[in-house]
Amino acid sequence: MKSAWVYSAILIPFLGNAISFNELSERAYTVSEEMIQFNGRINAINFEKASVIASEPMSIETSARRIKGDDPISSGTEYGVMVDYSFKNPSLRSAQEHEFELLKKGTKQEIAAQKGHIQIGLKRDWLLYRLEQDRSSILVQKRDFSYKAYIVGEKKFKAGRLSQMELLRLDSEYRATLQEVASALMEAEHAQYRLREAVMMKDEVIIDDMEFRFIESSALEDRLKETPLLKSLDNRIEALDGSIATVRHSTVESVSIGVGITQEPTQNSVDFRLTIPLAFSSKNENKIAALMSERSALVHLREVSKQKLQLSVAGLVEHLGEREERINVLCENEKHYETLFAMAQKGYEGGVMGQFEYLASKNAYYDARLRTLELKQSYIQEMAEIEEKIGRVW
Repeated sequence: MKSAWVYSAILIPFLGNAISFNELSERAYTVSEEMIQFNGRINAINFEKASVIASEPMSIETSARRIKGDDPISSGTEYGVMVDYSFKNPSLRSAQEHEFELLKKGTKQEIAAQKGHIQIGLKRDWLLYRLEQDRSSILVQKRDFSYKAYIVGEKKFKAGRLSQMELLRLDSEYRATLQEVASALMEAEHAQYRLREAVMMKDEVIIDDMEFRFIESSALEDRLKETPLLKSLDNRIEALDGSIATVRHSTVESVSIGVGITQEPTQNSVDFRLTIPLAFSSKNENKIAALMSERSALVHLREVSKQKLQLSVAGLVEHLGEREERINVLCENEKHYETLFAMAQKGYEGGVMGQFEYLASKNAYYDARLRTLELKQSYIQEMAEIEEKIGRVW
């Protein structure tokens, strides 16, 4: 089944028949709305940093006044000009630069977390798409066997060895498989559509290095250390440290030095001026206390979040281990059902087995294969849930 796709001119050209998972992920990053916004935020931080730490502009102060003294000689017009230049406090400048670098670091961490989220979605959709392909293949085989059984049954009916009711049963079985195949192909097409939409490709998405496999629970502790949730809290704590340092150094923000000339009726002078604005008040102390309180809360939140994450992920991993055992058992059962079906098919075609026994063995075999796929589908969904919690592909 093919769908009509309409795309604008911004679509990226097709890269080939197959692509690696990392290459597909990189392609998805470039068309992600969130990634575009994050990159814009990085640029905005750079410009804001340049604006904040820039030196104060030079200022020029001029004056003129009319002086009337008791002595006519001391009367006249006075002119003055003063040029001021401000120097930012080096400690405050350094603290502000560090604060912006921490802000940028936090945004980069968000970018890494978003990349992980994109990869998780791509992996889940690809594995589900492969399962739907497998389901379609199984149902196509079931359809073909049903059609073959109907043809054999039709010959038996014409020979008077099969009743009309039995022939109708074979016909109903075959028609039911047609609907099952159509439904499976539609689900596979929907899964493929989600992949195409994520990377904005109009051709079929094929990943050549991503297969279904069970996760290794032994690597759980190492993966939890790098979770975006905990790293985000670490960055927020570090950013608060930077904010506290900035406030502590903001008592003296800048020092202004001025040089000027004054022309008076009786004399001319060169003037020097040094301005040091001081911000001594309880405002800074209260601000630091507020930031310290927030930092303490984040430290506690990080510990609680880490413990909850460990318990949650460990429970899910244990549950996946149980599903893995069930999948392995079902795979073994498939072999037994396959053997029984082969024997039943041979007996039915040879006339030594009845129609209903044959249909029962056939349906049991294909139902067993479909049950395995359904359990794998649940496994993939739960694995994606774990990966969402740890923020990266397992």
